[in-house]
Amino acid sequence: MAKGVVSIRQRLWLSLVALISVSYGILLVTTEVVIQRDRLQRHERLVMATAAAINENLAIRGNQGIPALSRLGEQDLREVLNEFSATRVLVWLSRPSAPPVFPNSASVQEFFTDPNRNQLLIAAGLNAPGMQKPRTFTYRGETYFTCSMPLGNGQGVLRFLEDVGISPASRQENLIILLGIWLVLVLIATLLIRQVTALALNPLLGLERVMDDLSLRPSGVVGGERVLTDGQPQELHGIAASYNSLADRLQKAWTQQNLLMRSMSHELLTPVTLISSNARRLARLAGDLPADQSRLVDSLQTEAGRVNSLVTSLLDLARGDSNNLSLQSTLINPYRLLQQIYTDVQVLPWGSRLQWQDLDQADPAVNATIHADGERLRQCVLNALENASKYSQADQPIYMLIDSTPELVRIRVEDRGPGIPEAERELVFEPFYRSKLTTGEEVRGTGVGLAIVRLLIERMGGNVKIVDQEQSGTTLQFELPICHVQS
Repeated sequence: MAKGVVSIRQRLWLSLVALISVSYGILLVTTEVVIQRDRLQRHERLVMATAAAINENLAIRGNQGIPALSRLGEQDLREVLNEFSATRVLVWLSRPSAPPVFPNSASVQEFFTDPNRNQLLIAAGLNAPGMQKPRTFTYRGETYFTCSMPLGNGQGVLRFLEDVGISPASRQENLIILLGIWLVLVLIATLLIRQVTALALNPLLGLERVMDDLSLRPSGVVGGERVLTDGQPQELHGIAASYNSLADRLQKAWTQQNLLMRSMSHELLTPVTLISSNARRLARLAGDLPADQSRLVDSLQTEAGRVNSLVTSLLDLARGDSNNLSLQSTLINPYRLLQQIYTDVQVLPWGSRLQWQDLDQADPAVNATIHADGERLRQCVLNALENASKYSQADQPIYMLIDSTPELVRIRVEDRGPGIPEAERELVFEPFYRSKLTTGEEVRGTGVGLAIVRLLIERMGGNVKIVDQEQSGTTLQFELPICHVQS
């Protein structure tokens, strides 16, 4: 997978983990709201029950001859409030025209230990009149509930303050526990989701394997199988059908191409060979012909050779596409092969431009051996030399070089032409592509030469590329693995 590219599996995993995390967060918030609401409702029920009990207590006191609430002293009021206050619940009486009355039992003293207790009571509505619904507020990190309930006949307002008991330390501890639970859930979800997504994507992986197998067999059959829609997820039916249709179209196209190549083999090679043979015979008799007719014979021979080379190259490309291109690999010495090529090209019009320097016999490249088809390697080097001669000035040299590393033999062909732009260095190996920046009107060719070179070199286990050079021009480099012969 390319760097920075996210797979479908990763996207599914990240999406599901994010969904679980968000769902967990929403659940926590919702749970907190529900718990808060439940606590307020319990506080409200407590207040209503307590107010009813206080009213009942006052009624009992009245039946027993105890003075009415309005005539009770503060000590008597405290006794009543003491009965209904607890460690975490403070109940006091707020009176419009008199100071509030607080209980004085030991259980409520924690509400009065703070020097700034008035601030807590003010926050709870110290002497506020009327009824107030239950509400929540925070004081110094502690959470409290408060509300009020008026007594009958304007006797005052019972005010309630409940310490919920949620401190910053306990809140932080709860938060840590919840985060730990979240991490455990994410870990478990990650393991489960990876298994589930792998299982869910198995059909895609199967489709990928079939698509990777898409190629033209030596038998002429495309691929090894078709994708069956039976048992496939519904989402893959369209992709499977498209793939099968593509394979059928490729089968038809490659079949037609093979038929065309066979037709060219039978219909073109024979007449072209005859024309080339007759042109050579005429060339031998050209001395007895007028100059203009002799030029026609030379042109005929040249064009016949060009057509023969084109047909042969097209056949090689077709055989390479169908895996029918056969090579006769043997153990050869590339240095000796280049020496022979240098000698052979001297008779060609551009042969005198070729520069070759014999290496010292101690140089590793002299004795390096490779497994390759000698004739095909010779064809590749000659193709590179011919391109160098065509795309450089007639007075410029062409260089043929060889060196080696412990693992590779490198053959380079250099010219001093205009060069090939870096953006086109891969395109020139495509069939029929010709660079406009390096090709002049006077340069003729078919655009298949370098495609054949790459095909042959790669079939011999090497690679070919255009590399940078210090001077202007083009350097075509072949790299072939060294065969280490054990003595």
